[in-house]
Amino acid sequence: MRNLFTIGCVAFLMSITGYVAQAQQTDPVTVNIDLTAEVISIDLGADPTVNFVYTEAADYAEEQVVTKPGHLIVVSNEPYNIAVSAQGPFTSTSNDPVDLGVVTVAVDEGTPNGGELTPVILSATDAVLVAEADATTTATYDVNYSIPDASTLLDVAREIYTTTVVYTATQL
Repeated sequence: MRNLFTIGCVAFLMSITGYVAQAQQTDPVTVNIDLTAEVISIDLGADPTVNFVYTEAADYAEEQVVTKPGHLIVVSNEPYNIAVSAQGPFTSTSNDPVDLGVVTVAVDEGTPNGGELTPVILSATDAVLVAEADATTTATYDVNYSIPDASTLLDVAREIYTTTVVYTATQL
């Protein structure tokens, strides 16, 4: 009877104090970081449209430059190149096209993202604008569009001429 009383007291005290015997078990978890995919993206900044405006004589006499800060944003897990081309000549609604070669595209040399920067005379063929840039999580490129010599635009009909420029990022 004494043993039964002792066991009852111990059980009562354990229930009051909240002591509960628990079994423990550990089980290892494997954690993987899968870096096997080649990841690259290129996006245009907030205001991608480039406008050259010729409204007075001085506009034709001097080089015109349109600077686009934060124009290209690249993410790549390997070194890469950026190429630029146009989908066709500058065209308007009713007149002969304007040659692409009138515009030069260049990454601003103050852009600190590495790689070899080469100004490109716009054409329908891809030309490397940035070569061998380092892998990055967010490289932002400021791009300058320029028309160094507007003399080829002097005898062109007074309309707005448009083309589409395409940037391509390619891993090395």
